[in-house]
Amino acid sequence: MVTLQAVIAGRYRIIRPLGSGGMSHVWLAHDDVRHIDVAIKQCRVPSGLHLDQQEVVRTWAVSEAQAAGRVRHPHVIRTLDVLPDPDGPWLIMEHVPGRSLQQVIQEQGPLPPAQVARIGLAVLDGLTAAGRAGLLHLDVKPGNVLIADDGRIVLIDFGPAVTAAGIAALTTARVVLGSPKYIAPERLFNRSSTARSDLWSLGATLYHAVEGRPPYARGSTAATLRALAAGPPDAPRRAGPLTPVLAGLLRHDPARRIEPSAAAALLEQVAHPPQSRIRRRMPALAAALTLIATLIVGGSAQGGETPRIAAPPGYTWWHDPTGFQVPVPAGWTSSQELGVVTFSDPRDRVTLRINRWLRPPEDVIAALLTAEHSIHLVGYRRVRIEALPESPDAVWEYTYTDPETGPMRGTRRVIGGDDGTYVVEWRTPRQEWAAELRNLTVILENFG
Repeated sequence: MVTLQAVIAGRYRIIRPLGSGGMSHVWLAHDDVRHIDVAIKQCRVPSGLHLDQQEVVRTWAVSEAQAAGRVRHPHVIRTLDVLPDPDGPWLIMEHVPGRSLQQVIQEQGPLPPAQVARIGLAVLDGLTAAGRAGLLHLDVKPGNVLIADDGRIVLIDFGPAVTAAGIAALTTARVVLGSPKYIAPERLFNRSSTARSDLWSLGATLYHAVEGRPPYARGSTAATLRALAAGPPDAPRRAGPLTPVLAGLLRHDPARRIEPSAAAALLEQVAHPPQSRIRRRMPALAAALTLIATLIVGGSAQGGETPRIAAPPGYTWWHDPTGFQVPVPAGWTSSQELGVVTFSDPRDRVTLRINRWLRPPEDVIAALLTAEHSIHLVGYRRVRIEALPESPDAVWEYTYTDPETGPMRGTRRVIGGDDGTYVVEWRTPRQEWAAELRNLTVILENFG
């Protein structure tokens, strides 16, 4: 029994539970050696298996977890350590604050196709990275896709067998683990697991995200399996431009399933349609002209002329003479100083700061690590400094204590584009981070 403040392996001090599932329990812990917060997961052997099957899973658990932990990619959870245990290994992982895609769907309902496509691209990138390492995931589902508070999308919780040898051992023992709502039909009915099986599960996950339910939603597990065996999934009603890629990923015959490169191309078209790419290339001069009458220090964050593309509801465009435009929540105020524009909410508790990085270095991460040495924030603690898939994009996330507001959380995003490189910094009281997440998401998704 794990209790609060218990110390695992002499260094990981349990803070609080983060979640649990059929095969694991996850806690937030503090690493007293590295002085960082981590997520610590104890993997359990499924109790529903026969004793000989349990022994096979137990035999392979540690080596398979270590293999999965060798994958290094921004869209795959980073495993820091694997601790053997007779009851199942302990996995020490980076702590990424956020919600699972399952939670997001439950709270918000079906998601827009473009947002789902961006999630799909990230997960596909993670699966491709695992494939380059010779590994499969074999448990892709909304509950195993993490939507981080800073917008990062992370694939978590690999299946108990990920290598060819481990998968073969479990297959020989007639062990097939996974959720019936997202598992590929060949895994269930033919005991065959390949990279194309992960593509099916990705398709089922994206279907759930855009439709609000799994592709074979039935009243019971038995009914779900019968529907899966019978033929194609229910026709999507909300997917719109995502429909072709969903159809390609959810083909029953794995040999006819869409290739990853083709899936990525289709997802890219939905995630970044031509209109949005045109907007990101709007000339800096045109943006400056719309702003001439509104550059008033301390004034409201408003655009001048009505832009050709409407701002999201509840937001107004800010066109900056340095070349970017960004939607700002209505009612926020703006100020400018030394090339930095700062926006504040009416209570002056949440701030957004944006500036152009005139001469970005080749090694952005090294520059951020150097800048960290100059930080003078009370109680500053780094959460992470990491490169993002599209160079020079990067993220620097941290916490600190404001003398007046109290515990705070901040993130800096380095964003590259055709018109230059920008630094976007967001700070909010820690207890308000989740409530303000929608504003941050709208800002980052429409910045250009």
